[in-house]
Amino acid sequence: DGEVDLRSALVALAARGVNEVLVEAGPSLAGAFAQQGLVDEYVIFVAGKFLGSAARPLLDWPLEKLADAPQLKITEMRAVGDDWRVTAIPLPSASV
Repeated sequence: DGEVDLRSALVALAARGVNEVLVEAGPSLAGAFAQQGLVDEYVIFVAGKFLGSAARPLLDWPLEKLADAPQLKITEMRAVGDDWRVTAIPLPSASV
């Protein structure tokens, strides 16, 4: 259907000795990695600006309510010029 099986792609890269992959992409690809649980660490840059309602989302990930949002643990936060660099890891989902 024109889409890449991300998990298989990562397995193929691992077989070639690649153990770290940087995904710097738009919201569709980044959202696909996140939804499939393929992200070990997020590095997010936050600018001191409001982008407004026409801004593109960080991730394409339709969530019905805030309670559906995945939890992150912030491991580092530091200023980079006028921006903030936030490093976070996803926390395991709570069992229901």
